[in-house]
Amino acid sequence: MIFIATMAFSGGCSAMSTQTLEIKWEWPAGRQMETKLLINIKKISKASKGLFGIGASPSMANALPDATDVSASIESGQENLVGRELSIRIPGMEAQKLKVGEHAAIGLVEGNTIGICVSAAPTADKQELANWFNQWRCE
Repeated sequence: MIFIATMAFSGGCSAMSTQTLEIKWEWPAGRQMETKLLINIKKISKASKGLFGIGASPSMANALPDATDVSASIESGQENLVGRELSIRIPGMEAQKLKVGEHAAIGLVEGNTIGICVSAAPTADKQELANWFNQWRCE
């Protein structure tokens, strides 16, 4: 009985994790965007700094200045990603550009695992938004 319950639980977790695209943030470092996505921002929150603030230490490899967690839904871009949720931790200076309920474009590299740029959309009008996204470049 315990074995069966464990199997069912682990199966539920793996199915759930395939719905959210977990992205890591890195600076572009000369890399060109491979994929761009149009996202709708669902939630913006300050990232946890961990026990005693160790997660914010500049000596930590994954530490970002003023780290901020962003959750969004993917509305346009690579077809197999449209409709999925996205989660990324970005630097605060990038997060300042974003607002909950509004759209943004994000550029990805390395098989859609790393975000290297994000820009807030200048409009909410669907046609203007589509035109902006089609012309948007990772800068």
